[in-house]
Amino acid sequence: MEEEKRAAQTSQEFSYSEFEPSPLPSWVERNGFSHWAVAFGWLFVGLIAFQVLGGIISVILIIPTLENFSDPQVIIEALTQNVNVQLQANSISQFLIIGLASYFISKAHTVKGKHHAFLRLKTAPNLIPNTILSIILLVASWGVVGLLGWLNLNIFEWLMGIFPGLSFFQDLQDQMLEIITSFIKSDNAVIYGLIYIALVPAIFEEVMFRGYIMRALEKSWGIWAALIVSSLMFGAYHLQPSNLLPLSFIGFILAYVTYISDSLIPAMILHFINNGSQVVYGSMNPEFLEQASSADIGLPWFMIVLSVIVTTGLLLLMYRMKTKPEV
Repeated sequence: MEEEKRAAQTSQEFSYSEFEPSPLPSWVERNGFSHWAVAFGWLFVGLIAFQVLGGIISVILIIPTLENFSDPQVIIEALTQNVNVQLQANSISQFLIIGLASYFISKAHTVKGKHHAFLRLKTAPNLIPNTILSIILLVASWGVVGLLGWLNLNIFEWLMGIFPGLSFFQDLQDQMLEIITSFIKSDNAVIYGLIYIALVPAIFEEVMFRGYIMRALEKSWGIWAALIVSSLMFGAYHLQPSNLLPLSFIGFILAYVTYISDSLIPAMILHFINNGSQVVYGSMNPEFLEQASSADIGLPWFMIVLSVIVTTGLLLLMYRMKTKPEV
């Protein structure tokens, strides 16, 4: 009798589990949208919002320092002279739009309880060895970055000869370089630079590009298309056409280590090292920043070739060590 009761109970539990509803699809899927289309839309809207909000915050921060703030020209001149305020505003806007807003918008692409896994905002097996290899990969790839920068700049200068209107982007980049150079030469530049130029982008740009955008594209197109397209979007985001190739390649390295490790943490660390090393080295050698914008490759060719070989080898090695993603 007892055995019959247990059998009936087991059968009932089995039947309930058989018809237990599966998790609902994400908001994007329920409403018939494509993951890639929503990601592209947010990238466009988010970058505009980032620039607008950054400008508003800059004005709010600079006004208390002015005696006469009724004249817009006075505000513009004050902002031009106060790079620290511009970088503060940029960091706040990055936190609110690039990081926080992207974090919440990405919830539309996944089911409840899988949000952090979707963003890869988590730890993973083999995280430490993957991170160490990622750092070695980043350093080894700097020769490739230099080669791409030289190639990109020469192509862009050739294009400017055909399309003079492109000089607008070069002027914009020169202004940005002048701002950074002025900041690097100021007091406490290394400390503030490591915060504004290294730490803040390392966290919030990774959440947006390697967390949200790359994963959304992966759900639509597969991982390799997601790696390439998200990297190009990262390069274009900086509004520096003469640096599009090296920036996109760095974006690819960051995307690749995120995919291999199945975690956003290595990319955040690499992003901080990449930007932070430039801040530290630039503060000790200000001429380095000016040299970076020249058409001179700046490295011996044997180092370029060695960089290509080592980078390729590390990419293949890390692929063989790839962490199985969380389902």
